[in-house]
Amino acid sequence: MEKEALKFIQEQINYRFRNKDLLDQAFTQKTFAKENGWASNQVLEFIGDEVLDFYVTKILINRYGFLKSSERNLTSQEFDEFLTEKNIDESDLTEIKKSLVDNKMLAHRIELMGHLEEFLYLGKGATKQKVKDEMKTKADLFEAILGAIAIDSNWNQESLYNSVCAMLNIDFYFNNGFIKDTDYVQLLQQWYQKEFKRTPEYYYKELPGGFLYEGRFNRFSVEMRLVGDNNTYRDFQGLGRTKSEARYECAKHAYLYLEREGFLASIEDDCPKEEDLTIDNSINALQELAQKEWISMPEYIIPDKEVYDEEGNSRWECTCIIESENIERVVHATNKKLAKKYAAYLCICDLMGYKDKYDGTISF
Repeated sequence: MEKEALKFIQEQINYRFRNKDLLDQAFTQKTFAKENGWASNQVLEFIGDEVLDFYVTKILINRYGFLKSSERNLTSQEFDEFLTEKNIDESDLTEIKKSLVDNKMLAHRIELMGHLEEFLYLGKGATKQKVKDEMKTKADLFEAILGAIAIDSNWNQESLYNSVCAMLNIDFYFNNGFIKDTDYVQLLQQWYQKEFKRTPEYYYKELPGGFLYEGRFNRFSVEMRLVGDNNTYRDFQGLGRTKSEARYECAKHAYLYLEREGFLASIEDDCPKEEDLTIDNSINALQELAQKEWISMPEYIIPDKEVYDEEGNSRWECTCIIESENIERVVHATNKKLAKKYAAYLCICDLMGYKDKYDGTISF
């Protein structure tokens, strides 16, 4: 690998290799390896997959989990249990993790780091077929780089943690939501289940030989039919290099059609009603509104130190900001969690025109 390319890649992944051959191996696709007698990146990809799984889990737990003793002093009868923020359970963590580590996200990150796939070593056949442009190739490269870092650093935890954070840019997605074009299949399924109590049916067809369309060499076609009132229907089709890509394109066409025609839910449908909204479900409710792109991802600012009221009582401050709506709420409460919950609750009240059922007393 050329010196300038090596320097660029190492800057993007926040790691400097001692053994530069390992980085070369991470960029060696199996077709090139077979043609030239090199070792491919497949084993490194396996290692990187496990590294990614572990450190993303660690990051999520550090963000949403805590020991009870870190929040308050325990009585002699209490156990020091490990807890998560209310309304964040196993299924929530699984969905967040899935959004961070699926092939779409990993390929997206490879592109945003400067299209690192352009540095891949590809065999002649793979070059002709433009394999480097495929989502899975880019995702595999992401994992192979992490695998190479694991071996080169002798599994140094700090190095691996720092590279995962840098390569995924996790804080950005926590604060701003995940890439917007990843959820069309899921969003369409949610709408379909709500309307028809079942999931949409997709019909797959392989295209012999494939053909070039919209800058992609498409090998698969996926079709689905939306049936409306009085037996009316509309057909949608998606094309792609893989079945999943074709299904995504099909779902995207269908979902955008529903959006244009006004068939989708409004923010009122996705937000808890005034009587159902509480401080305990406010953080999760606000996050869901952001993930569904009704609002920008809320930002929470909590200073490191306590403040004191006029009577000398210690209080924690939290500021919740919804930039897209120009909404900002500052709350003081007896602990961080309560301050964050109430700030989120008040932001939803401002957003939806709800009355504060706690009338400010929750902050004391």
